Amino acid sequence: MSKVGDYFFEFPASRGTQGGTVTYMITAPARALTRILASDNHGSTLERSQREINQARVKKFYQYLVNAYKNKEPFIIPPLVGNCDAVIEFEEFGNTNVGVARFPMDAVIKLFDGQHRAAGLAEFCRTYGEPISIPLMLTHNLPLKARQQFFSDINNNVSKPSAAINMAYDGRNDVAQGMVTFLSQHDTFAEVTDFEHNVVPAKSKLWVSFKALSDATAKFACASSKPLEMGDIESIWEAWLSLTQIEAIRHGTCQADYKRDYIQFHAVMINAFGYAVQRLMAENSIVDIVQMIETLANDVGSSAMEEFFLISKWGGICANTAKEKPSVIANVAAQKAAAEILVKVIMNCSINAVSETEQ
Repeated sequence: MSKVGDYFFEFPASRGTQGGTVTYMITAPARALTRILASDNHGSTLERSQREINQARVKKFYQYLVNAYKNKEPFIIPPLVGNCDAVIEFEEFGNTNVGVARFPMDAVIKLFDGQHRAAGLAEFCRTYGEPISIPLMLTHNLPLKARQQFFSDINNNVSKPSAAINMAYDGRNDVAQGMVTFLSQHDTFAEVTDFEHNVVPAKSKLWVSFKALSDATAKFACASSKPLEMGDIESIWEAWLSLTQIEAIRHGTCQADYKRDYIQFHAVMINAFGYAVQRLMAENSIVDIVQMIETLANDVGSSAMEEFFLISKWGGICANTAKEKPSVIANVAAQKAAAEILVKVIMNCSINAVSETEQ
C-alpha cells in the first residue's frame, strides 16, 4: 500500500496479456526515468532480477546516442521491461485497452531487461536537452522468482545477429556501405559474397563472407592520412580476383570441399590480403600495387598460383599442418604472418620470392 497518499505518476498506456500476465506498455519522457525507476544493482545475485551494471556497456549506449544527436541522425531505443511492486490502476478509454496507467509515486519499479539502455539514456538526458520518449513495458506485483525467470527467458531466447549482417545494414559505417554497393553490383562478387554469415555455411553456394571482405578493406582504406577513394578500393579487389582466380575456380566446384584444401577464400587470407595492401601502401601507389598483383597473377599462371594457396603450404604461418588434415589458424597474428608472405611475393611478382621454410 502506498505511504504517500494520493500522489501518482500517470502515463498514456495500452494494456495486454502475455501468458496470463497482465502487461502495460507506457510511453514516458526519458528525463523521468531516474524518478520512476529503482536500481536493481545491489545485493547478491539471487536477491536481484538483473545482472550487475557494466559501465562499459552503459558508456557504449550513451555514446551511440551522443553520436546520433551530434550528427543529427535518427536513433532507436528498444522498450525497457520491468515490474512495478504496486497495483497499477488503469483508466481505459472505452473498450480499447488504451488509456492512462497510474501508480503511486513511492512504487518501486525494477527492470529485468534494458538496465544498460536506461542508465545510458539517463546520462544522455543529464547532458543534452533532446526530448525523448521511451517505451516501458511493465508487469506488476510479480514475485522475485518470476522476475528472475523472465530475465532468464528473455536472454536465453535472444539470438544475436552476425557481425556480417550488422555491417551490411550499418549506414554509419562508410567503408562497409561502400563495399555493399560495390560488391552487390559487381558481376562476380555479387555471385560469391555472403552478406549474412561471418563464416560461409558449408552447404552455401557462396564463397566469401562480406565481413572478411569489409574487415580487410578497413585495414587499408584509411591507412594513409587521406581515406582512399572508392575507385581505388574497387581496383584493389579487382586485382584480388585475378590473384585468387575465383571466377575460374567457382564454376562446377563445391566451395566447402575446395576450402578444405585451399586457403585463399578463408577469412584469414582475405584479412592477410588487407594487411598486405596496407603494408604496400607505405611505399607504393594504388596504381602500382594493382599492377604488381596483376603481374604476379599473370606471370605465375593459374596452376602454380592455386598451388601457392594450398593450406598444407602455410604451416606455422596461418595453418596447423601437424595433423594429417591441415587446419586454418584465423587469429590476428596468423593474418599478419600471412601478410608478410603476400607482401614479398607481390613486391617481387613471383611466388619464388619466399623460401620453402617461409611458406
